[in-house]
Amino acid sequence: MILVRHHNEGQLKPYFYFALEEYLLTEVLEEGQTYFFTWEINGVVIGKNQVIENEVNLEYLKENNIDVYRRPTGGGCVYADHRNTMFSIITKKQTNNFSFKTYLSKIIESMKLLDVNIEFSGRNDLLFEGKKISGNAFLQNKYGMLMHGTFLYDCDLETMVRAITPSDEKLVSKGVDSVRSRVTNLKPYLNGMTQEQLIKHFENTMTYQTYELSDQEVTKIQKMAEKYESKSWIYKKQPPHTKTLKKRITGGLIEVMIDLHDGTIENFKILGDFFDTKPLESFEKLFIGQEYTKKTIAKIFELDNIDDYILDIKKDEFMALLNDGVLIDE
Repeated sequence: MILVRHHNEGQLKPYFYFALEEYLLTEVLEEGQTYFFTWEINGVVIGKNQVIENEVNLEYLKENNIDVYRRPTGGGCVYADHRNTMFSIITKKQTNNFSFKTYLSKIIESMKLLDVNIEFSGRNDLLFEGKKISGNAFLQNKYGMLMHGTFLYDCDLETMVRAITPSDEKLVSKGVDSVRSRVTNLKPYLNGMTQEQLIKHFENTMTYQTYELSDQEVTKIQKMAEKYESKSWIYKKQPPHTKTLKKRITGGLIEVMIDLHDGTIENFKILGDFFDTKPLESFEKLFIGQEYTKKTIAKIFELDNIDDYILDIKKDEFMALLNDGVLIDE
């Protein structure tokens, strides 16, 4: 494999590396070539087909300044910090039947040289002594194939669980115990090898030449990275899903069901034990086709009065309920 280097190792956000993968895949990769590089993140990365609210504890992430990223590949949500190594492999499509094993075997062989026996498991995982140390995702298109994954060196497992599970403390405690029974870090088994030394070991044993990015290429990749950094990519580019907001406020128990696709409201329904004074359909229709933002909500409430439809309801309380479900306001 060909090792990819640039002049900012360890100092860049995941956006850059997603763009670097895209750049190598679409503009550099040639027949017979395979590229490899490692990187780090500090945050939660969700798959391109996942709904953020279903995968992470947004309140915990906000309180602890943990960022959320959306990668261009499918698969599940992962948490990683600077003590976790990420790796990417970009290659030309070899056969019609893709297998993670073809490429993960290179990591298995590299670790054997350290007397660490890793096994391939299931669809896309690597195990050490029956516990997961690496999960992987892939993307394939007309240019070739991208595969990237995690490699647990000394990741904070408790923060991992808190970041990607509900906030209930009992669930978190059980989740930490469950994760520790299924996942492990490799640091205790590497005879004092540092994370930097492990990365160097991968580079020395898995690659045979180096591709050095020019300053012009880095500038181009940084421009490409703006897509992956945008709030639209992270928060709005979600599969169709229904957001349910429920709270007892003045006027009764209010439940709002909002069908969303790429941040746009496709259906909006108000339910509850309130007393309506006239049909809600005309008010609900104001939301259809609109972006789900605080700015949009404010404009709609300027057009019509919710207190004309529901007995005793307070506009500010109802607006607050709707705003609670907004992930970004732009």
